[in-house]
Amino acid sequence: MPTLDSEAIVTGLLAAAQLTVSPQEKATFVKDYPLMRSNADALYLAELEFVEPAVTFDPTVYYPA
Repeated sequence: MPTLDSEAIVTGLLAAAQLTVSPQEKATFVKDYPLMRSNADALYLAELEFVEPAVTFDPTVYYPA
């Protein structure tokens, strides 16, 4: 498994979102990123890859044009 460069990833994410944060906030994001990433990755279940994710909502049924 590749090691994460949390500093570079957080910097890139903040730049992509065009957000400016304080140095303290950025340090917290960098520190917490590996845990957040692993928790997000744990939500993926390979056996459900080809299953429809949810019933879709069609607003035109409830709110006709």
